[in-house]
Amino acid sequence: MTFTEMSVSKGQLISASRRTDIPAFYAEWFMNRIRAGYVEVQNPFNSKQISHISLKPEDVIAIVFWTRNALPLMPYLDELEERGYHFYFHWTITGYPRILDGRTPDAARMIEGMHALADRLSADHIIWRYDPVVFSNKTDVEWHAENFSELAEKIAGASKRCFFSYVDFYRKTQRKMKSLEPEVHVHELAAIEKRAFAMRLVDIATRHRIRLHACCEEELLDLPGVGQSRCVDIRFVRSLYPDVEAEIPDGPTRPACGCSTSRDIGAYDSCLFRCAYCYANSEFDTASIPRNDRHDPHHPMLIPALEAEPAE
Repeated sequence: MTFTEMSVSKGQLISASRRTDIPAFYAEWFMNRIRAGYVEVQNPFNSKQISHISLKPEDVIAIVFWTRNALPLMPYLDELEERGYHFYFHWTITGYPRILDGRTPDAARMIEGMHALADRLSADHIIWRYDPVVFSNKTDVEWHAENFSELAEKIAGASKRCFFSYVDFYRKTQRKMKSLEPEVHVHELAAIEKRAFAMRLVDIATRHRIRLHACCEEELLDLPGVGQSRCVDIRFVRSLYPDVEAEIPDGPTRPACGCSTSRDIGAYDSCLFRCAYCYANSEFDTASIPRNDRHDPHHPMLIPALEAEPAE
């Protein structure tokens, strides 16, 4: 295996993580890595390449958490702050039917948790993600409008921003969606319908003093009330933490992405929520569960590498 030391002369943003749910499933491991001051990350496209990434406070500008359940991480927030870390959260709450959302925790309990986190930090520190928007025979336009309205009303006060996107049908996503038939039939909206629906979301969000942002949806950005999502954003970090003066270049991960450059410390095929539309898991029973079984909370890597493991 090849080990690479990552340069951090000016500090870096840490993404934890687009690839899995670290707060929900791997909070103990994360804190062990914080205490150790580094993490090892396997290149998802070259399994023999391992990066050594510093997590020392002086090398980390901020940590961006992505989760469907921040509760397991919340007991550690005092320690993170005492060690000098800055951070904010993306918290996904969709309220989808169980057949789509798998083992995602109950929305009511997660909304309660979001309010608790906002009380602990602030509503500015939490971005609500209604993402991705999946249209189907069980979740059509009217279902989404009603569902989003109910969620926004309950989330109001815990978050000031909502990021959303329409589901992208990657091959693995198509395969998993196909497996839900005949109970669930997924469909896409025409471009004009997507724009009309986005405006309905704007109206709902505005009523609850929530600003709507579209993630990687360039064709929506000219709509009044729709901002561009910048999920990992050095500008947002500076607004939360005025002591941060760092400049980080943009580092888009896909077309129309507004993110700053960051280092992701997660691993694909390791989340256990079983969302049918998941981009980060290829197959739960044959990939995610076996890989999760290899997890060791004291290991430098989230999922310890196997010499014979093929590149993902």
